[in-house]
Amino acid sequence: MSDVEILSSKKRKLSPDVAHEEEDEGGPSSSAFNNDSSSPSSSTQHHATSSSSPNTTTPNKLPPRPPNTYDNIRTAIVINDGTRTNLIRLIGLKSLFARQLPKMPKEYIARLVFDRRHKSLAILSSDPEKKDCDDEIIGGICYRAYPEMRFAEIAFCA
Repeated sequence: MSDVEILSSKKRKLSPDVAHEEEDEGGPSSSAFNNDSSSPSSSTQHHATSSSSPNTTTPNKLPPRPPNTYDNIRTAIVINDGTRTNLIRLIGLKSLFARQLPKMPKEYIARLVFDRRHKSLAILSSDPEKKDCDDEIIGGICYRAYPEMRFAEIAFCA
C-alpha cells in the first residue's frame, strides 16, 4: 500500500471536523496531497477509493437493546406525615427491612421507620397489580438527616 492510499484511508475514517483541522496544519489534505491529474499516484488513489465498499464508511448497527426491567422503576421519599399512601409505604419498608435483616429486632425497625425525624427513600415496583399496597416496595433506605451539621445517618438499607 502506498503512502497516498494509507493517508486517504485515514482521511475517510476521520470526521469532517478533524479533517478541517488537518488542512490547517498541512495534513493529508494539504496541497502536496491534492489530487492532481499530472501526478502519477493519482490513478492509484482513485483506484483505492473506487474499490472500497460503501459499507466501510457507515458504522455497523448494533442489535436492538433488550427491554430492561429496571427502566420503569420509580422512587419516592416517604415520611410519617399520617397520609394513607405514606403509611402503606412505611409498612412495606418495615416489612422489607425485617425480611432482609432477620436478626434485627422488629420493634427497633418499626420505631426508626415510623419516627417522624427519619425519612425513607423507597424504590417502588412498576407492576400495576402491586400499586398502593405494601408489596409495591422493592427496596429502600431509611435515614435521618442532620442539615445543620450537613450529615445524614443511614439507619437501614435494603
